[in-house]
Amino acid sequence: MSNLTGQLSLDDFYRSSDVEKTDESSDMLITNPFDPAKIDITQKSLTIDLLIKRLKEDEINLLTDFQRKGGLWDVGQQSRLIESLIIRIPLPAFYFDGSNDNNWLVVDGLQRLTTLKRFFIDKDLRLNSMEYVTQFEGFTYDQLPRHIQRRVEETQIIAFIINDGTPEEVKYNIFKRINTGGVPLTPQEIRHALNQGVASAFLTKLAGSEEFLQATCHSIKSDRMEDRDFVLRFLAFTMTPYQNYTPDLENFLNSSMSLLNKKSEKELKQLEEKFKKAMVNSIRIFGDDAFRKRYNVGDTRKQINKALYDTWSVNLGGLNDEQSEMVVSCSGLVKEKFINLMKDKNFDGAISQGTGDPRRVQYRFSKVEKLIREVLT
Repeated sequence: MSNLTGQLSLDDFYRSSDVEKTDESSDMLITNPFDPAKIDITQKSLTIDLLIKRLKEDEINLLTDFQRKGGLWDVGQQSRLIESLIIRIPLPAFYFDGSNDNNWLVVDGLQRLTTLKRFFIDKDLRLNSMEYVTQFEGFTYDQLPRHIQRRVEETQIIAFIINDGTPEEVKYNIFKRINTGGVPLTPQEIRHALNQGVASAFLTKLAGSEEFLQATCHSIKSDRMEDRDFVLRFLAFTMTPYQNYTPDLENFLNSSMSLLNKKSEKELKQLEEKFKKAMVNSIRIFGDDAFRKRYNVGDTRKQINKALYDTWSVNLGGLNDEQSEMVVSCSGLVKEKFINLMKDKNFDGAISQGTGDPRRVQYRFSKVEKLIREVLT
């Protein structure tokens, strides 16, 4: 069921996707848990007027890609927020990543901030559906009596600021736990928010490439950044070989996003070439059946499986041109061996349950690696 904003909940989103939902958990302990002592959050009491000043000076970031949902409240919802301020109903706390004091990143409170900007700065919001102050129905900010303007501007709110120096993995967990909006962010949307710049732009570029779109039959949604999550998986296991993978998968992808931000243009170009090679090889070998389970030749076409995607794409992307041509020329044999591999219950389990477990990661990658090696010899 969609929420009040009209956007699908995460459960409905995954049900509507052509991607198989798998359990990515691991029963192994996280090897590098973060130290709670490194959480550095300051509580501040601010006025609405101070928030407005920051918004006017672009010192609160409302423009990042994942925040495209910033305008999803309708006029009635926005009006009720302003009415709450007028009648002195306290607002929930705001949370910001204050690593850059000149440009706060919104962790929780985006819809409220978007409403404040529209009412106080853009001044194009006319109050609608008032319940308690019906005398202000249809009013803009400028039409409110001055004593009401002053009352709202001087309203105190609580803001929690995540301070500079807080480790990225700590920020991610804070972001994940605190984000409570009507449309909770996906893990990839949070990664994207915390890694603005090279990494986010690079993922967006590869997710929009014709090679990726063809290999996935244009079936991976972009509106919740699921496509970028797929791209990141390839890059993560390419930058860090599966033999060196440590749980859990979510933290592995988080650290890979940070690692991407440190890559040179030359290194990014090499990663892009490997990615596109992997997609092209997948298309030439499997056609529209790439990254999907198949238990026999006449099997019905399945959804895309994330574990098969990262396993096949990384292995195919690591081939040189000669090896690529040889594997493609033996596509029939590759598919035959893959169907036989799918009969291995351990392999099927490694791509279906607990796919973030290092033992299962090792098993599925090594099995596909062995399959390709046998074809090449």
